[in-house]
Amino acid sequence: MPATSLTRSSGKKKSLVKKVNSEKEKTRVSKTSEEISKNLIKGLKLPIVYSPSSPEKADLKHLTNWIKKNQKEIQRDLLIYGAILFRGFNIGSSENFEKVALGLDSNLSEAYLGTSPRDKKTKFVHTASELPSAYPIMQHAEMSFLNKPPKKLFFYAKVAPSKNGETPITDLRTVLREMPSHISDKVEKQGIKYIRHYDGPGASRYSLWKTKPWNEMFKTIDKKEAEKEIKKQDFDHEWLPGNKLRLINSQVGVRKHPISGSKAWHNHSQTFHIDSPRLEYQYVFKRQKTLRGLGVYLILSLLTGIKKLFSKSEDLDVHATYGDGSEISNKDIKTIIGVFWKNIQIFSWQKDDILYIDNYSVSHGRLPFVGPREIQVAWTE
Repeated sequence: MPATSLTRSSGKKKSLVKKVNSEKEKTRVSKTSEEISKNLIKGLKLPIVYSPSSPEKADLKHLTNWIKKNQKEIQRDLLIYGAILFRGFNIGSSENFEKVALGLDSNLSEAYLGTSPRDKKTKFVHTASELPSAYPIMQHAEMSFLNKPPKKLFFYAKVAPSKNGETPITDLRTVLREMPSHISDKVEKQGIKYIRHYDGPGASRYSLWKTKPWNEMFKTIDKKEAEKEIKKQDFDHEWLPGNKLRLINSQVGVRKHPISGSKAWHNHSQTFHIDSPRLEYQYVFKRQKTLRGLGVYLILSLLTGIKKLFSKSEDLDVHATYGDGSEISNKDIKTIIGVFWKNIQIFSWQKDDILYIDNYSVSHGRLPFVGPREIQVAWTE
């Protein structure tokens, strides 16, 4: 695999990022320490891959000890690249994954206000998503619609898929730089407005647009308790007939990194927009070329057309607009998704892989798959 040189520097982090980005354009040579080798996967800019330098260094104890001794180096690499893949280590269980995640960052959180249905495995570890395998999960920064999204994410390949089912990642700093100014300027100035509808207790966890019920998100069936969290998150809410809930909030669309200060595209417009799933599946079908993919694309196109024909924007199950309430046009959302796919980085999972992501710099998603797959997730505050 081609590799990259990593420069040690005590200068300011912004200068470090610029310096390393410049080095990425030069010929790449491998860097191997006594315990860990660092490389890039052939043809990809992300993630930087950490692997044991010998089979004896692959066990959990060596990994956790190395992490403890090399936190500055790890955090420097995460700041630069935005994603680190730990590959070739003997993890073996959700509990051990949690140990590694805690070693990398002790501020893990159990609170989850995202939309995907998830199953809890340990105190801090959940399945990444229980959405049907045919459904694509568009690129997004985790919980970017909140006031304080998680700073870091961890994904673990408990059961790696044999084909497809990748977790693509994209550098959100690059996305912002390459976004046409008529879109990025508007998003940075106005932010994004989100409209979400949730079914109540007893409803199915799976809906083409709504995903899980509100009681699963707020972990209570008591509306008063749910309203406490709603108020905390600055959501406007309305209880609807049938025990349903509407949430509306506006949030920034571009965020500065809390350490480096670099700006990144940081919103769910390309995830919640009514046209996103069908547009996403055009790229999915082009990559996977399956009959199922073609069928899903045609069904999504038909259902999206019906939804748009008979529903107002504010009544759609999930939708996103510009911050002033004006619609993100089909042309604009197509452009946004196109910028992501131009820069998307896709690698195949291997069993026991751990992917460490800076949530303020790098997005993630999921490609459709067939067969066994279990990717688990943890996140920080």
